[in-house]
Amino acid sequence: MSYLSVILIAVIEAMDCFAVATSIGLGRSGVSRLKALVLALSFGFFQGGMTLAGFFSGTLARHWIHDLGSIIASAILCLLGAKFILEAFRKKEDEHKIANLSLASVVILSLATSIDALTIGISFAFVEIDMLFATIAIALAAILFGVIGFEIGSRAAKLFRSNLAQLFAGIILIAIGIRLCIPL
Repeated sequence: MSYLSVILIAVIEAMDCFAVATSIGLGRSGVSRLKALVLALSFGFFQGGMTLAGFFSGTLARHWIHDLGSIIASAILCLLGAKFILEAFRKKEDEHKIANLSLASVVILSLATSIDALTIGISFAFVEIDMLFATIAIALAAILFGVIGFEIGSRAAKLFRSNLAQLFAGIILIAIGIRLCIPL
Protein backbone atom coordinates (compact mmCIF):
# COMPACT_ATOMS: atom_id res chain seq x y z
CA MET A 1 0.00 0.00 0.00
CA SER A 2 1.39 3.40 -0.92
CA TYR A 3 2.36 6.03 1.62
CA LEU A 4 -0.27 8.36 0.13
CA SER A 5 -2.99 5.75 0.75
CA VAL A 6 -1.81 5.36 4.34
CA ILE A 7 -1.86 9.13 4.88
CA LEU A 8 -5.39 9.36 3.44
CA ILE A 9 -6.53 6.57 5.73
CA ALA A 10 -4.87 8.31 8.70
CA VAL A 11 -6.71 11.55 7.93
CA ILE A 12 -10.01 9.70 7.49
CA GLU A 13 -9.52 7.86 10.78
CA ALA A 14 -8.81 11.20 12.49
CA MET A 15 -12.15 12.69 11.39
CA ASP A 16 -14.00 11.11 14.34
CA CYS A 17 -11.40 12.62 16.68
CA PHE A 18 -11.88 15.96 14.98
CA ALA A 19 -15.66 15.79 15.37
CA VAL A 20 -15.48 14.85 19.05
CA ALA A 21 -12.88 17.52 19.81
CA THR A 22 -14.93 20.12 17.93
CA SER A 23 -18.03 19.19 19.92
CA ILE A 24 -16.10 19.46 23.17
CA GLY A 25 -14.62 22.78 22.09
CA LEU A 26 -18.11 24.08 21.38
CA GLY A 27 -19.99 22.55 24.28
CA ARG A 28 -17.51 22.74 27.13
CA SER A 29 -16.23 26.27 27.52
CA GLY A 30 -14.68 25.26 30.85
CA VAL A 31 -12.34 22.71 29.28
CA SER A 32 -8.76 23.91 29.49
CA ARG A 33 -6.30 23.63 26.64
CA LEU A 34 -4.33 21.18 28.77
CA LYS A 35 -7.35 18.85 29.04
CA ALA A 36 -7.96 19.24 25.31
CA LEU A 37 -4.32 18.28 24.67
CA VAL A 38 -4.66 15.25 26.98
CA LEU A 39 -7.77 14.23 25.00
CA ALA A 40 -5.90 14.62 21.68
CA LEU A 41 -2.93 12.60 22.97
CA SER A 42 -5.32 9.93 24.17
CA PHE A 43 -6.93 9.86 20.71
CA GLY A 44 -3.51 9.29 19.15
CA PHE A 45 -2.54 6.59 21.63
CA PHE A 46 -5.76 4.64 21.13
CA GLN A 47 -5.86 5.10 17.33
CA GLY A 48 -2.29 3.84 16.99
CA GLY A 49 -2.77 1.07 19.53
CA MET A 50 -5.98 -0.20 17.97
CA THR A 51 -4.38 -0.16 14.52
CA LEU A 52 -1.53 -2.32 15.83
CA ALA A 53 -3.94 -4.64 17.67
CA GLY A 54 -5.91 -5.10 14.46
CA PHE A 55 -2.73 -5.70 12.47
CA PHE A 56 -1.52 -8.41 14.86
CA SER A 57 -4.97 -10.03 14.93
CA GLY A 58 -5.10 -9.99 11.15
CA THR A 59 -1.58 -11.38 10.94
CA LEU A 60 -2.64 -14.37 13.04
CA ALA A 61 -5.70 -14.90 10.83
CA ARG A 62 -3.64 -14.49 7.64
CA HIS A 63 -2.06 -17.90 8.15
CA TRP A 64 -5.45 -19.55 7.75
CA ILE A 65 -6.69 -17.57 4.77
CA HIS A 66 -3.54 -17.26 2.63
CA ASP A 67 -4.64 -16.22 -0.84
CA LEU A 68 -7.67 -14.14 0.07
CA GLY A 69 -5.69 -11.37 1.78
CA SER A 70 -6.14 -8.53 -0.72
CA ILE A 71 -9.79 -9.44 -1.22
CA ILE A 72 -10.39 -9.37 2.55
CA ALA A 73 -8.53 -6.07 2.95
CA SER A 74 -10.48 -4.62 0.03
CA ALA A 75 -13.80 -5.82 1.44
CA ILE A 76 -13.02 -4.38 4.88
CA LEU A 77 -12.12 -0.98 3.43
CA CYS A 78 -15.19 -0.95 1.15
CA LEU A 79 -17.52 -1.95 4.01
CA LEU A 80 -15.99 0.68 6.28
CA GLY A 81 -16.38 3.24 3.49
CA ALA A 82 -20.03 2.26 3.06
CA LYS A 83 -20.53 2.65 6.81
CA PHE A 84 -19.09 6.17 6.63
CA ILE A 85 -21.39 7.04 3.73
CA LEU A 86 -24.48 5.69 5.53
CA GLU A 87 -23.58 7.59 8.68
CA ALA A 88 -23.19 10.77 6.63
CA PHE A 89 -26.88 10.55 5.74
CA ARG A 90 -28.08 9.83 9.26
CA LYS A 91 -29.07 12.76 11.42
CA LYS A 92 -26.65 13.23 14.28
CA GLU A 93 -27.71 15.47 17.12
CA ASP A 94 -25.23 16.11 19.90
CA GLU A 95 -24.11 12.49 20.04
CA HIS A 96 -20.66 13.42 21.26
CA LYS A 97 -21.70 15.79 24.04
CA ILE A 98 -20.52 14.77 27.45
CA ALA A 99 -21.26 16.15 30.88
CA ASN A 100 -17.71 16.07 32.20
CA LEU A 101 -14.27 15.68 30.67
CA SER A 102 -12.97 13.31 33.33
CA LEU A 103 -10.25 10.73 32.74
CA ALA A 104 -12.93 8.07 32.31
CA SER A 105 -14.67 10.24 29.69
CA VAL A 106 -11.39 10.74 27.85
CA VAL A 107 -10.75 6.98 27.74
CA ILE A 108 -14.32 6.20 26.64
CA LEU A 109 -14.21 8.83 23.88
CA SER A 110 -10.80 7.58 22.76
CA LEU A 111 -12.01 3.98 22.59
CA ALA A 112 -15.18 4.97 20.75
CA THR A 113 -13.27 6.90 18.10
CA SER A 114 -10.68 4.16 17.59
CA ILE A 115 -12.91 1.14 16.85
CA ASP A 116 -12.55 1.75 13.11
CA ALA A 117 -8.75 1.79 13.53
CA LEU A 118 -8.94 -1.83 14.71
CA THR A 119 -10.66 -2.75 11.44
CA ILE A 120 -8.13 -0.80 9.41
CA GLY A 121 -5.32 -2.61 11.24
CA ILE A 122 -6.83 -5.98 10.32
CA SER A 123 -6.91 -4.94 6.66
CA PHE A 124 -3.25 -3.84 6.88
CA ALA A 125 -2.26 -7.42 7.78
CA PHE A 126 -3.24 -8.54 4.28
CA VAL A 127 -1.30 -5.98 2.24
CA GLU A 128 2.32 -4.96 1.97
CA ILE A 129 2.67 -1.96 4.26
CA ASP A 130 5.19 -0.16 6.43
CA MET A 131 3.39 -0.69 9.77
CA LEU A 132 5.67 1.65 11.71
CA PHE A 133 4.85 4.47 9.29
CA ALA A 134 1.15 3.57 9.29
CA THR A 135 0.89 3.46 13.09
CA ILE A 136 2.75 6.74 13.54
CA ALA A 137 0.75 8.45 10.76
CA ILE A 138 -2.57 7.35 12.25
CA ALA A 139 -1.58 8.35 15.79
CA LEU A 140 -0.20 11.75 14.73
CA ALA A 141 -3.23 12.50 12.56
CA ALA A 142 -5.53 11.74 15.51
CA ILE A 143 -3.54 14.05 17.79
CA LEU A 144 -3.34 16.83 15.21
CA PHE A 145 -7.02 16.68 14.29
CA GLY A 146 -7.98 16.51 17.96
CA VAL A 147 -6.07 19.71 18.70
CA ILE A 148 -7.32 21.46 15.57
CA GLY A 149 -10.91 20.39 16.22
CA PHE A 150 -10.87 21.78 19.73
CA GLU A 151 -9.25 25.04 18.67
CA ILE A 152 -11.42 25.97 15.72
CA GLY A 153 -14.66 24.72 17.30
CA SER A 154 -17.67 26.57 15.97
CA ARG A 155 -16.33 27.41 12.49
CA ALA A 156 -15.34 23.80 11.83
CA ALA A 157 -18.63 22.51 13.23
CA LYS A 158 -20.58 24.73 10.83
CA LEU A 159 -18.44 23.59 7.92
CA PHE A 160 -18.83 19.87 8.67
CA ARG A 161 -22.48 19.87 9.81
CA SER A 162 -23.49 18.89 6.31
CA ASN A 163 -21.62 15.58 6.73
CA LEU A 164 -19.91 16.11 3.37
CA ALA A 165 -16.54 15.28 4.91
CA GLN A 166 -17.81 11.91 6.13
CA LEU A 167 -19.37 11.18 2.74
CA PHE A 168 -16.11 12.05 1.00
CA ALA A 169 -14.14 9.90 3.49
CA GLY A 170 -16.37 6.92 2.71
CA ILE A 171 -15.82 7.35 -1.02
CA ILE A 172 -12.04 7.51 -0.52
CA LEU A 173 -12.04 4.31 1.59
CA ILE A 174 -14.06 2.48 -1.07
CA ALA A 175 -11.70 3.74 -3.79
CA ILE A 176 -8.65 2.53 -1.85
CA GLY A 177 -10.40 -0.82 -1.27
CA ILE A 178 -11.16 -1.20 -4.97
CA ARG A 179 -7.61 -0.18 -5.85
CA LEU A 180 -6.26 -3.06 -3.73
CA CYS A 181 -8.02 -5.57 -6.02
CA ILE A 182 -6.90 -4.00 -9.29
CA PRO A 183 -3.26 -4.73 -10.13
CA LEU A 184 -1.36 -2.05 -12.06
